[in-house]
Amino acid sequence: MKKKVIIAGPCAAESESQINFSAREAKKRNIDFLRVSLWKPRTKPGFDGLGEKGISLLVKVAKMGVNPATEVIIPSHAEKVIEAVLTAAPTVKVLLWIGARNQNHYIQQEIARVVGNEKRVLLMVKNQPWPSLEHWEGIIEHVLHGGINPKNLLVCHRGFSPNGHPNPYGYRNVPDYEMARIIKQKFDLSMLFDPSHTGGSIKNILRLAKESSKHSFDGMVIEVHPNPKIAKTDAKQQLTWKQFDDLLKVI
Repeated sequence: MKKKVIIAGPCAAESESQINFSAREAKKRNIDFLRVSLWKPRTKPGFDGLGEKGISLLVKVAKMGVNPATEVIIPSHAEKVIEAVLTAAPTVKVLLWIGARNQNHYIQQEIARVVGNEKRVLLMVKNQPWPSLEHWEGIIEHVLHGGINPKNLLVCHRGFSPNGHPNPYGYRNVPDYEMARIIKQKFDLSMLFDPSHTGGSIKNILRLAKESSKHSFDGMVIEVHPNPKIAKTDAKQQLTWKQFDDLLKVI
C-alpha cells in the first residue's frame, strides 16, 4: 500500500522557538513536511505571517533534515523560498501551496511556472471556497498550463463553505468526498485531505480524519501547534502533538 503523505505543523510560523520545537517533533515522527507558513491571507486585518523575514526559518528547518512547507501568495514568494532552501540544503524537498483564496489564474499559472520541473519542489493546490466541480477543474488546468511537471503537483481538499447547506456537526467547511474522487481520477493526481480547515474544532478534526480515511485520499494536511491556546491564527483548530499522535492512530 502506498505510504500516505503527512503535512503537519502550525497554522502559521510565529517565532523561531515555535518552529524549532515543531521541527524537532516532526523529525521524531518522520513527518513528510513541516508547515512553516510565512504568508497568511486573512478575512480581516490581523497577524498575516512573518513574510520574507521568516524564510530563514525554512532554511533552518531544512538544515535540520526536515522538509519545510509554506503557502505562497505570489510568484516572487515561490522564487525566494526555492532559491534559499534548495541552496542551503541540497537533499531536502520543499512544498509550496496555493491556498483556497488565491483564485487569480495568472498567479496560479506563474507559481506553477516557477516550480516547473524542479525535482525537489512540490506544489499543492487547494480547492476554491465555493462548491463547483468546473472551477476546481479549472484551477488544476491553469496550474498545469503554467508548465509544472504533473509529478510535482498535489491537490488538497479542504471542504467548501457551508452557505446554508446541511451541516449537522457545525463544520467550518463541508467536505465533498465524491467531488474529490472525481478530481483525483480525472487528473490522476495525489489527493490530500485537510481535516483542520474542514473541521474547525478539535472534535470535528478527529471525526473527519477517521471518516475521510474510508475514502481514497493519499495523505493529510493537519495543523499542530506547540501550544494552541496562544496561537495567533486558527487557535481552535490546531492540535497539540499528543492529539496529533492520537489522530494518526485512527487513519
